[in-house]
Parts: sequence; structure tokens; C-alpha cells
Amino acid sequence: MRATPISTLALLLAAAVVSGQEPETSATEKLKESVREWIETMREIQVEETTWERDKELLEGQRESLESEIRDLETRVKDAREMKATADKESVEDVAKRDALAKTDEMLSSEVRSLELGLVAKLPAFPAPLAADARVKELMAQVTEDSKRTGDEAKKDLTKRLNNVLNLLAEAEKWQQTVHLREELRETGDGRKFNMQVVYFGFGIAYAVNEGGDYALIGRPGEDGWKFDSRPELAPRIRELVDVLNGDVESKFINLPLISQP
Repeated sequence: MRATPISTLALLLAAAVVSGQEPETSATEKLKESVREWIETMREIQVEETTWERDKELLEGQRESLESEIRDLETRVKDAREMKATADKESVEDVAKRDALAKTDEMLSSEVRSLELGLVAKLPAFPAPLAADARVKELMAQVTEDSKRTGDEAKKDLTKRLNNVLNLLAEAEKWQQTVHLREELRETGDGRKFNMQVVYFGFGIAYAVNEGGDYALIGRPGEDGWKFDSRPELAPRIRELVDVLNGDVESKFINLPLISQP
């Protein structure tokens, strides 16, 4: 074990006493005083060294703890930055999706409204029997009402409104593809009324004849609805057409005018 300065000086003093070397009294006292002061100083130094070693160990522990905390904070900062970058990216994507959705809604709203307005303009061309059908009547009323929407209301219920338009068009298409024989009450220009058999060829043209076969009409669709003109000279042939459709006579060709314009 390494000797400290205090122990070394003590050994020197002990050796001097043992050897019988007696220093002079004043010199001895001075030496003793110096030794005491030196020993005290060294003791204080040792205390300081001990305190320093203890403080050093404490500081080392604190340093390691702080370094650990710093590493933990750096990890948290890194994670936070990554999360922020991801959130920013997601935010940008969300904004882009929102803008795209808004643009799509705007376009769909415009298209649906255009379809509604176009269809409403054609509703007068719907023959009376078709327009009187319960389902068709309801769809016509709904589409007409929806076509009047403005502002934010025009952007609502787009799916339902589009389905209404498509369903009404489907009903019109079914009517267009078939020949229809209907019984209707018609009034002549002089006030007479007849129960007439009316044959509709889709939305194109209609032929009507009374039971007596002496009065006939030809109907055409227009902007204000269907208009029927008196054509009594065609009554016999239209009567034949009705009889064929009813199965009262054998099928045959019947020559009738295809009038598409008034």
C-alpha cells in the first residue's frame, strides 16, 4: 500500500526520536508546529479528495443518467418528427381526397340537374296513358320537384334523384318499344264525345277510331303535349288496325300515313 505524505513524515519523526537525536527546543517546537500544520493541511486535502471522489462518482452517475435521458429524448424527437411527417402527408392526401370528392360532387350535381331539366322538358311528350300510370306519375312529380332545386339544395340527394331519372327513363323506354292499345274518351271540335280505341306506336304517333268506325284521329307529340287531328277518311283502316290488335281478324298489312310533323 502506498504511504501517504502524513505517514511518511510521522516515520521520520519517530526515527529521529529513536536515534536519540534531540533537536534544539525551539527548533523542535517549530518542527512540531510545522508538522501539525502540514498534517492538518494534508488531512484537509484528503477530506477534499474523498469528497471529490464521492462527488465525482455522483456526477458520473448523474452524467450516465442524463446521457440516457438525452438518448431517450432524441428517440422521442425522432419519432415525433416521423409521426409529424406522416401526419402531414396524410393531411395533404386527405385534403386532396376531399377536394377530389367535392369536385366529383359538383360535377355529379351538375349532371343530375341537367338530366332532370332535360327530362322535365320532354314530359309533355309522355302519352296520357303512360303519364297516368301510378309509378310513372310519382316519378314525374318527383323529378319535376327536384329540378326546381337551387343553391346547396341542388347538391343534395344526388343518388336518389339520379335513380328517379333513370327509373323514369326506363319506363319511357318500355313504352317506346311496344304498340299500345288504349280506350280513351275524346271530344270533337263540335262538342261530341266518343269512346275511342287509341293505338300508340311508342312516342311516335297514335291512331284513334270510334266504335262506329266513322270518326278517326291522328295524334302527334309536341312541346305542349299530344295533339290529335281529325282524320275521318282514315277511320275504316284504323278500325281494321284495332281489330287486328284485338285478334278479331287475321294479321295483315294496313297502310296508314306516318305523320311525324303537323
